[in-house]
Amino acid sequence: MDENLDLTLYQDATELIEVATTEAMTAISLHLLNKGVCHLALTGGTLGADFAKTLVAKINKSADLTGLNIWFSDERFSAADSPLRNAAPVHDNLKNSTVILHEVKASDGELTVQAAADLYAAELELIEMDICILGLGPDGHVASLFPNHWEQSAPGKVIAITDSPKPPAQRVSFSIPFINTSAQVWIIAAGAEKVAAVTQVLEADLTVPAGHVMGAELTRLIVDAAAFFTE
Repeated sequence: MDENLDLTLYQDATELIEVATTEAMTAISLHLLNKGVCHLALTGGTLGADFAKTLVAKINKSADLTGLNIWFSDERFSAADSPLRNAAPVHDNLKNSTVILHEVKASDGELTVQAAADLYAAELELIEMDICILGLGPDGHVASLFPNHWEQSAPGKVIAITDSPKPPAQRVSFSIPFINTSAQVWIIAAGAEKVAAVTQVLEADLTVPAGHVMGAELTRLIVDAAAFFTE
């Protein structure tokens, strides 16, 4: 195990989400207190969506979070009203008007996926994430960077994906170099199907995108028991 990787183990996905979102709220509050701003990137996938919904419910209960900016480490280039969009759980449920939400342009506008990526990159030009939440795919993918379908040295903060092995093929994703400028990166994973990928992260396996992830100050691997232990 990499000595710079912080491992946190929970009993199940429910406990993971509840505790990790509480920790995220604490981290947000500290950033706002110390700097007046907090840039947080959320992610997609089943666990990512559940994390986002739970976090948004807690954000909605907070009176004033001025300075909190929510971004997305990747987005499916789908219609604005599509439930497949990673932003959907936040877009549909965020009620706290003090929070700024930054979404990738949707596919039903007049933009190509490359133009949408370029616009998101322009928004992010002077921004670095304080906390970047990443889901972990069973194949070792993070954001929309899939094994054999990504360029490790791709320039820029944001990449247009046109050949994702998981539909939709077109996506917008943070690059690994930009992810790694984040002060903190939290990789979350739950379920037995993630055991192999969790092992790859623990071993810093550079054959998969997840093995290249390293936060500038802290890298956390947050998993449940099923994703960590094998029979």
